Amino acid sequence: MKLADKLKELSIPIPESTAKFGNYIPFLKDGNKIYISGQLPIKDGAIVVGKVDSEVTLEEANKAAKLCIINTLIILNSIDNNIDLNNLSCVQLSGFVNADSKFDRHPEVINGASDFICEVLSKNGKHTRIAVGCNSLPKNACVEISSIFSLDK
Repeated sequence: MKLADKLKELSIPIPESTAKFGNYIPFLKDGNKIYISGQLPIKDGAIVVGKVDSEVTLEEANKAAKLCIINTLIILNSIDNNIDLNNLSCVQLSGFVNADSKFDRHPEVINGASDFICEVLSKNGKHTRIAVGCNSLPKNACVEISSIFSLDK
């Protein structure tokens, strides 16, 4: 199955362009590796903002992490809308949580991204990962995910 078909099956709309907040590129392809810049939880131009656990619940942050990986998949599709899911593997996810100082459930937030990429890519979704808390994120986003994928053609 093609990534574009999977996105349609999951009712994920593919926007004309993705949001960018600085002087960087959304991805870099190096050989068979694709490095995706940090993705914020943006949907319809709105960012899910706030500190986890005082302004955003764990459940909301988990859904926001899923939204970050959806935006990642949209970028991957923009590289080549004929990507075969059998040839795409997630190598690593790096998750950053805009968290209150006493919040320590960062892995549960980033599970939103990990679980969804495993759902989409099945066995090729298994990846290494980091889940860390930080004092702030760009635009006060509650979570940010950067990632590395492997594409074998």
